Amino acid sequence: METTASSGTGLPTAMAEPAVALMPGEPFDIAAAFAVAGPVGAPTLVFLHGTRVTRAMWDPQVAGLADRYRVVTVDLPGHGALADMPFRMARAVAIARSVIERNGGRAIVIGQSLGGYVAMDLVACHPEMVAGLVLCNSTTEPRTVARRAPRAIGVYVAGRVGERYLGRGAPVRADETRRGPAPRATNGWLFKGGYHAVVTALRTSFIPRLAGYPGPALLVNGSDDPLFRRGERDFLAACSDGRLCVIPNAGHLVNSEQPDAFNAAIDEFAQTVLRSQASA
Repeated sequence: METTASSGTGLPTAMAEPAVALMPGEPFDIAAAFAVAGPVGAPTLVFLHGTRVTRAMWDPQVAGLADRYRVVTVDLPGHGALADMPFRMARAVAIARSVIERNGGRAIVIGQSLGGYVAMDLVACHPEMVAGLVLCNSTTEPRTVARRAPRAIGVYVAGRVGERYLGRGAPVRADETRRGPAPRATNGWLFKGGYHAVVTALRTSFIPRLAGYPGPALLVNGSDDPLFRRGERDFLAACSDGRLCVIPNAGHLVNSEQPDAFNAAIDEFAQTVLRSQASA
């Protein structure tokens, strides 16, 4: 595992409350959007999933981290428990904000792919709520992916991506160097809100959002995820206090392909954030 570095208050405990007005004029039961595991009083980690999976993609992190952290996993609009809610970036950010508010008011936020882009929008709007930011497989501008691999984007939007990537989870090598449970597919890119997720991302520049966040950030990529590693140095340079971790023998679903290495990276980063806050 390769780690590179670039040039408040303590984390609160998690306390769940069920009801919230998600956006003006849109009453919403926020309890449907998230699940909580881990000891009361532990530091809070909030996980945001990628496209066409659900919060169940974080099962390896619940298993590996909930003994010492309060692990909160969230379903984004158009996915999982919120499959019937059309995806809008503002709505996704509002859900993430509301979940954090109901779990102590401040947290380390971990986002994978789409979840990473939502997390960058979250820190642009509510930086005070994010004690630390982890971006997984999110270090390229989506419009760059579209230019570099237009056919891949086209088949996503057309709903023709093979089960190997979207229906049955991460590809597994014959030597079994990648492991972990396959993320559970849902109606993500094409159906309900998922189509709007990719359209929104393609219209948005995320480096300026990341550059405005003053807190610590960790960028985590699988070594075998070239499309989403193309901008990792630019994203790292945009961080006020950033570091880069590249995990070998992993692709775009690094958290399930190499869960032990991924969990270790999250744990090390969280402990760094906690120590920094304790000494402030």
